[in-house]
Amino acid sequence: MRLSRNFPLGEHLRLALIGEVFNLFNIANLSGRSGNLLSRGFGQPKSRITQVFGSGGPRAFQLAVRIAF
Repeated sequence: MRLSRNFPLGEHLRLALIGEVFNLFNIANLSGRSGNLLSRGFGQPKSRITQVFGSGGPRAFQLAVRIAF
């Protein structure tokens, strides 16, 4: 989710405040499901997707400022 707000600072200058949230609901991204029909854990996830910022990790917030001229 991303929210931003622009503020004009003169005729040719703009300031933007930006806030972003990754994994807003803090839901685990699971992978590696078993495909063996005879396995007891058929269809159950075996692992989590990599815990890298912004790609499956825990909830994270990011703030930024952008100046355009």
